[in-house]
Amino acid sequence: MPCGAAVLGTEPGCGKTVFMTGLAATLKVEGFPARAIKPFIVGSRREADCELSFISSITRTPLNYPILVIDAPAAVQESNWQHAVMMAASKQHLTLVELPGSCATPVSFEQGPLNAAPNWKDSADFACDLGLPCILVSRHNREALEKIVLNATYLQRRDARLIGIVTVETAEYPKQQALQLSQSDFQLAVVGRTNIPYLGCLKFSPSISVPRVNQGNLIKTTSAGIDLLMILRSINAPLSMSDKM
Repeated sequence: MPCGAAVLGTEPGCGKTVFMTGLAATLKVEGFPARAIKPFIVGSRREADCELSFISSITRTPLNYPILVIDAPAAVQESNWQHAVMMAASKQHLTLVELPGSCATPVSFEQGPLNAAPNWKDSADFACDLGLPCILVSRHNREALEKIVLNATYLQRRDARLIGIVTVETAEYPKQQALQLSQSDFQLAVVGRTNIPYLGCLKFSPSISVPRVNQGNLIKTTSAGIDLLMILRSINAPLSMSDKM
């Protein structure tokens, strides 16, 4: 079985890259052979270069895997899809794979025969094809609970194995946008609505920036905010890794 997790979001820009990079870097510090990859990127080449540099420089994951930069959703061909699935499977590494957009963001679209339904695949489909457990990431703001419930329900209906939910403070939110719940109350609400463990929150830090490729205190922030032990117990980590904990 491959070892690792697929990282999906409730929407674009919700903190997936920061979370995945921080988690992989933290696991490497702990001695785990972790790698972080992003096979599909929706956006400009400049944005993609910043994201890939941020991930690679902090996690020390070589950019020696196929990366497809697309300017619109649903632009990935079936051959690229299958190649990315094969590339992400590894028994030697603990692999974290970030997928674009939200769980329902279309990644591949192929027109079928006349009068037949088109073949449309999204980020949730890719996570299922990987055979990896899924971690759902959401912005930690007042809309978080609603978006978490919607996306978690979608993943569960697609038979994805959702093992945890993470929130990320992507900015210093104004009072009217901030989440008006304590950490413990928010955790109870998430678990009560989804029956999925809440793994914690990455606090906002102005020294962490993907566009500027600045890691700041990312490893410290990740270690302080995320339940690493719960993640390791859920992602098929080999016994030799688990013994380290």
